[in-house]
Amino acid sequence: MTKRIKADRRSYDLFCPIARALDLVGDRWTLLILRDVSLFGPRRFGDLRSNLHGIPPTLLSKRLKELVSEGILERNEDDEDGVTYSFTDRGREIRPVLTALRDFGAPLMPAGWEKKVPPQVFRRR
Repeated sequence: MTKRIKADRRSYDLFCPIARALDLVGDRWTLLILRDVSLFGPRRFGDLRSNLHGIPPTLLSKRLKELVSEGILERNEDDEDGVTYSFTDRGREIRPVLTALRDFGAPLMPAGWEKKVPPQVFRRR
């Protein structure tokens, strides 16, 4: 997929796959949204908002729309759960990146942090 980043979004505008990936997922909160979908499966807006303390609802809405537009997440509607967001096949490709970031960040955490996070954080996929 060679979509062009929307004009209202910042871009590194470099001919580099890492820069292109960061154009898609490098904005504040985006990787944490993807972390939640990876750890917990399909998520409702309210689930994401309550788990991502401090994210303004307008920003969460904007990030979700961007991720859907870029084909990373899909928006699903059903009578039982309402609207949920889940990975597309393309979106699932970011899971190893999230795992690598978790493994990189773990040594930077204070002692005992493992007791304060849900067990899904340690699950290997």
